[in-house]
Amino acid sequence: MVLRLVEVTKALGNQRVLEGVSLEVQPHERLCIVGRSGAGKSVLLRLILGLIKPDSGEIWYGETNLVPLSERALAPLRSEMGMVFQNGALFDFMTVEDNVAFVLRERRLPESEIHQRVSRILERLFLKGHEKKMPAELSGGMRKRVALARAIVSRPKLIFYDEPTAGLDPIGSTEITDLIRCLNVEFGATTIVVTHDMRSVEQIAHQVAFLHAGRIYKICSPEEFLSSKEPVVRAFVHGLVEEPAVGTC
Repeated sequence: MVLRLVEVTKALGNQRVLEGVSLEVQPHERLCIVGRSGAGKSVLLRLILGLIKPDSGEIWYGETNLVPLSERALAPLRSEMGMVFQNGALFDFMTVEDNVAFVLRERRLPESEIHQRVSRILERLFLKGHEKKMPAELSGGMRKRVALARAIVSRPKLIFYDEPTAGLDPIGSTEITDLIRCLNVEFGATTIVVTHDMRSVEQIAHQVAFLHAGRIYKICSPEEFLSSKEPVVRAFVHGLVEEPAVGTC
C-alpha cells in the first residue's frame, strides 16, 4: 500500500480534532476524504505531509513511518508528493510558467528539461499561450489548473487536493474533476482529495472516507456512500441541519 495511518490522534489547543484515525490507501487509488467543516480533514493532510506531528499514532508512507522523522529526513519523501491547496497558493509575483517550474528549479534540474516538462504539462492542462501571464490575470478555473500543473510536473507518486472545486462554477468544477480523474490514470499517481462537493465525490472517487467525531466513521464506494441510509451519513450527504448522534436509528 502507499499510505497507512494507525490510530492517529491530534489536538489543537484544547480541542481534540482527531481521536484515532486509521486508514489505508492503495497504489493508484482515488480516495475522497469528506466530513463537516472542522472535522479535521485539512489537519489530516498536514499530518501526512509532515507539516505537523500527531500526538500519537503512526503514519506510514510505503515502508517508512513518517512520524519520528526530522525535517531533513522528510524532505526526499515529500519530493514524491504533490499538493494542490484550496486557494491555489500561486506566487503572485511569478508568471504561470515560473510558478509551474518552481519545484523543478528547487531541485536544480537542467533548464532544458524544465522547459520541456513545463511546456508539456501546460499544453496538457489547456494553458498553452498563457505562460507569461501573472496569476492576477487568470480566471479562478485557470488558477486551479496552474496549481494542478505545478503539483503534477514533478511526477509525484502521491497527490493531495484540498477542496479543488471550491469557488468554481459548475462548469469549472466539472473541468477540474475531469482533470483530476484523467491525470490519475495518465500519471498513475495515487490521489487523495479533501472535498465537501458530493458531485466531485461521485465523479472522482474509487473510495470515500467519511471523517466524523474524530475518526473514519465509514469507508466505502461513492455509490454506497451517496445512497447510504445510515443517519449520520445521510445527514451529511443531504445537508440536513439536525445531524443524529452516532449510533441512533
